[in-house]
Amino acid sequence: MGSRSHNSDRFKTFTNKLQGEVNVLTIGSSIKMCLVAEGAAHIYARLGLTSEWDTAAAHAVVKSAGGMVLDFETRKELRYNTKESLLNPFFYVLQKNTNGLIQF
Repeated sequence: MGSRSHNSDRFKTFTNKLQGEVNVLTIGSSIKMCLVAEGAAHIYARLGLTSEWDTAAAHAVVKSAGGMVLDFETRKELRYNTKESLLNPFFYVLQKNTNGLIQF
């Protein structure tokens, strides 16, 4: 999943590396994150700006379901209240069983 309103060249490059069909939905970030937690989607890449308050609750849902919310650059779990800005870095959300889905 991704965002039609943030459909950049970088996002297209990212989706070209995924295996299988890619569908882009127009719904809020936290709902997309919850769809990954539910298992209705495998991955959600957010390559546009969000704030911590946009993602924190859904991140908890994803984590409780065994999934991960990872910083796109460092591939480490997204962290909150650890930087000067409340803006998140670009990130992606994975189901708990997505080994091999992304080829970086």
